[in-house]
Amino acid sequence: MRMHRQMMQGGMGMMGSGGPMGGMGQGMMGGGASLMGMGLERFDADGDGTVTPEEAQEGLQALLAEYDADGNETLSLAEFETLHGALIRETMVDRFQFLDDDGDGAVSVAEIVKPADMMERMQTMRDSMMPGPNGGMQRDGGMMGTPGQGRMGNN
Repeated sequence: MRMHRQMMQGGMGMMGSGGPMGGMGQGMMGGGASLMGMGLERFDADGDGTVTPEEAQEGLQALLAEYDADGNETLSLAEFETLHGALIRETMVDRFQFLDDDGDGAVSVAEIVKPADMMERMQTMRDSMMPGPNGGMQRDGGMMGTPGQGRMGNN
């Protein structure tokens, strides 16, 4: 059930739903079918942790009505932009707060490069765990080496 909720909320990204890459393009069905990670859990009318197709349809129709500024029962690009901005605001704030380590309401250079620093640490850990003289998958004798050079069953 928890996994289902995370998927519905667009979580399960590289750093979870609050990380700088979390929730991007994921959701109920993943990719483009996710309705842009709209957080469909908001449509769970009966609170059972599952959004039925009927609940989703009613919720989406309500959003259209709410953001249809001219009342013509369609969303222009400008109206959709307003809707989209409202839907992604919470995720944007979460991502900002993730980066703002000291909570001062501003993201410094040191804070904004934090994801790159994390990538570097992960790369270093991966390289230290891989075979080969310099770490990493080596083409000159490691696991991915040429036939007969350190590959299992090829000696």
